[in-house]
Amino acid sequence: MTTDSTAPDPADPVFISYRQKDGTGVAAELAWLLRTAGIPVWRDRDDLPPGDTEARLKQAIDAGISGGVLVTTPDVVNSRVVKTLEAPRLLELHRDHEVFALGIINSVKTDDGRTDYDAPDRLLEIRPGTLSGVDQQSAEHDGLLALIRGLVWYRIASLRKRIEATEQTFHLSLQSRNTPQVYDRTGDELDIRLRPSDHERLPSVDGLRDLKDTIGLLPDAVTRSGAHRVRIAGGAHLSVAFAVGAALPSSRIGHMDVIDQQGTTWASDGEARFITQPQVQIVEQGGEPSKITTGRPSVAVYVDLLPQRSDTAFTRYIDDHRSFLAAWRHLTSASGALLDSADAGLIAADVTAHIRALSNDNSNAEVHLLLRCPFPLALLIGRLTNTLRVVVYEWDDSDPTDGEDYRARYMPTLRVRTSANSGVIQDVLLPNAS
Repeated sequence: MTTDSTAPDPADPVFISYRQKDGTGVAAELAWLLRTAGIPVWRDRDDLPPGDTEARLKQAIDAGISGGVLVTTPDVVNSRVVKTLEAPRLLELHRDHEVFALGIINSVKTDDGRTDYDAPDRLLEIRPGTLSGVDQQSAEHDGLLALIRGLVWYRIASLRKRIEATEQTFHLSLQSRNTPQVYDRTGDELDIRLRPSDHERLPSVDGLRDLKDTIGLLPDAVTRSGAHRVRIAGGAHLSVAFAVGAALPSSRIGHMDVIDQQGTTWASDGEARFITQPQVQIVEQGGEPSKITTGRPSVAVYVDLLPQRSDTAFTRYIDDHRSFLAAWRHLTSASGALLDSADAGLIAADVTAHIRALSNDNSNAEVHLLLRCPFPLALLIGRLTNTLRVVVYEWDDSDPTDGEDYRARYMPTLRVRTSANSGVIQDVLLPNAS
């Protein structure tokens, strides 16, 4: 293999080759999980223009791909395109360039129900043993995740020198509102993209489940890169931003920069602490701890940092959950004006100190967190919540599916715990659309 100047860029997308007749479902699930893990994807139905198949593959390769996945299904034996065009070209790139990653997802079973690891060579009509050195995983969900883990590690290892040259900064882009497509990639180390939602306000439940399955890769990816700081750009639902921040806690990454949609930087390099000149104030609080006698207590914190207060959804939440809460607290900006991004680190530290204190004062209670703040602060608050148990909510003002209460409401979305071994998202709480 060679590593010359014509080698693929490891930050480029991965091409998925599959037989549409029986491989579409597997390829689609793989594509969504790859995107959520941060790897852009070339997939014909999403990213390639209409036209001749051979021309479409050439366009993808000419535009730049960093790897490929051969989805092997029983009917791939009948695909001239996969056998004579895609598989040979991907194998050639893998053979000629060390940086080019290649993997196989295999849905073919033996008579006893096990994965048939000889099937890819046989069905693609390649010399037996040709693919023996390629990472091959089953088409079950766990197999898809195992392959994605390998692709992420390979990508990050290939980008280490570039990260060293950028002052050891790991670049990450995040979007949960846009429709993911290959042209949306930024060239960052990872481009995390969630499935688009059909709901006007709330994120995609399936997208959140993808994130739950893949977010555990993120902190290790940053650590493996050798980076000492993380730079995040984009925009996302606040629950998603909070979870990504929680996945990169201050105890692991000392400095985080978040770039908002206007290109302004919001930065944090400290820990949760009360600020001498307070950045936030308690405007209302309540609760009756003595009423909660069994189980882990719960507390609620409403972080409302926008200039004009909006209390309706929070008031509704307290009305509905008062008996369930040991304590609750409503925080607003101490200045009452537009936030200054230069104060982002102080604001996040002060907010999180209040959150931590309320939890600690109520026997390490689970925190129900309702956020109304700029996207960057959701990330910066999330990174300071290590050791806390948090349920993070999304605001929703869509018409109710039943009843006559049209007030906006907060919907429980994710249960987050930074110490969880498999990733910070323990549960997706948002219900499927009815």
